[in-house]
Amino acid sequence: MSETSDQSRATVKRVVFVQKFVPHYRLPLFENLRSGFEEQGIEFVLVYGQPDAYEGSKIRMEYPEWGVRVKSRIIPLPGKFTRYLYWQGVPFKVRRGDVVIVEHASKLLDNYPLFALQQLGWISLCYFGHGRNFQSQREIAPARALKRLMVRRIARWFAYTEISRKALLEQDVPDDRIVVVNNTLTVTRALEESAVERHPERFVYIGGLYKEKRLDLVFEAMARLQADHPQLELHVAGTGPDQSVVEAFAAEHDWCTYVGPVFGEDRDRFLFGASAIVMPGPVGLVAIDSFHYATPILTARLDNHGPEVAYLENDVNALIMDDRGDAESYTALIRRFLESRELSERLRQGCREAAGRYTIEDTARKFVDGVLSL
Repeated sequence: MSETSDQSRATVKRVVFVQKFVPHYRLPLFENLRSGFEEQGIEFVLVYGQPDAYEGSKIRMEYPEWGVRVKSRIIPLPGKFTRYLYWQGVPFKVRRGDVVIVEHASKLLDNYPLFALQQLGWISLCYFGHGRNFQSQREIAPARALKRLMVRRIARWFAYTEISRKALLEQDVPDDRIVVVNNTLTVTRALEESAVERHPERFVYIGGLYKEKRLDLVFEAMARLQADHPQLELHVAGTGPDQSVVEAFAAEHDWCTYVGPVFGEDRDRFLFGASAIVMPGPVGLVAIDSFHYATPILTARLDNHGPEVAYLENDVNALIMDDRGDAESYTALIRRFLESRELSERLRQGCREAAGRYTIEDTARKFVDGVLSL
């Protein structure tokens, strides 16, 4: 360890990581951070609350006993999008000299007084996030403008991916304040690939069920392929506001099955048993799932992908349309995959190779090193 890191370790006594809630896929990261900082003699505190109704309907939550659970004040906002403001009272829980890591989001009201404490030298404030809002149509305009003013004047930026880093550099964030952590998740499998029969004509969707995911495009593309491929199947897993739409479609089409949310061994069978993941809408951490289950993603080029789309390489571990696409072009993409065994096996191997490059242990290590280098 460098002399600078030794000095930082001597001065950093406590790291406070603030989360509005803890999705099940995030908990392994926090457990790794807890052990990683403890190895350096630094206390790690996870502060979290409960989800709003919208997020709670999409994702299974965790409530770690070792964390600090607070009662969040959740304020719904009017408008065509489901949006909330969060207040968790975190500024009253931090101590002088703390390193505080927060999500870079305008809806988190705690961030504003924490930013003021950073300017006063009371804490070292760090952001963790995308680098820009990839679904900016959901963001409140005045808050977006204020967030832009706040983006540079912090101690450290923990950026999701290289896409995030480039977005930050475009906003004049100094490169030496940016640490790319390669945002990922731990994929815990009860089964191995060899234990599950893979169905070459079974395609799956897994994730939140809401309009932006473009499930209507999936339904139309799969319906168009039925004439030439009568054995084609679509299995859908997940929950969300559009669950009733999916249930109604599955009830009318015997080749479509809705299975609800899947976990554990059921999830393993769901993903290992599929030929590919059909997702013409935004791709996020599901990219990591696709690698660990050797089940390639078929998607489009969109402005509102999560930064984890940077991990997908067209014709290497995924298939990506040249543009946003429509039902016709997405049908052609699925057909290309479906009718070429060489292509499907090549992409599957590309997924297996990518799985070893993005690990939760590496992400946690980058966080610890980034704090020690302050």
